Amino acid sequence: MAFHVEKLSDEFGQYLLVLECAGCGHQRRTNPQAVARLFGWDLTLETIARRLRCSRCGKRQCSARAVPAQKPRGYSALPR
Repeated sequence: MAFHVEKLSDEFGQYLLVLECAGCGHQRRTNPQAVARLFGWDLTLETIARRLRCSRCGKRQCSARAVPAQKPRGYSALPR
């Protein structure tokens, strides 16, 4: 099973978005739910990245990629 996200609604929103500015290198991690409140669930990551502006330098040179969400430290799926 491969992890592949093109739209915000892929993988049921169970991942993290890494937003990075090509101008200054500023990087931010966010939940797709926060971005979906602004743009909706049907847009692609490429379209969203074109609309974003860096909070540090103000340039519109952002990129967006999805990374799988990590389980919390000490998490066990087995019952105790």
